[in-house]
Amino acid sequence: MIVNNFLDKIDVLKLKIGQDADKILEAVDIDGMLKDPESYLNALSQQFMQDHNKEIRQGFKEGKKFATKILEKL
Repeated sequence: MIVNNFLDKIDVLKLKIGQDADKILEAVDIDGMLKDPESYLNALSQQFMQDHNKEIRQGFKEGKKFATKILEKL
């Protein structure tokens, strides 16, 4: 039960992030990336992290709660 609840919450977060990741891939500026791949991808990834800070923090929080519950069961 604990594992299923945890996985359900994580699945929701993965879906949200996954949908947005697909949008980013569609919007990649190939010319910009080819000019300076490292800078372009760093900027793109930083923006992605900023846009999904809420989901990342929620995933961390859920993982911490899950670990605590598992340790309580041991």
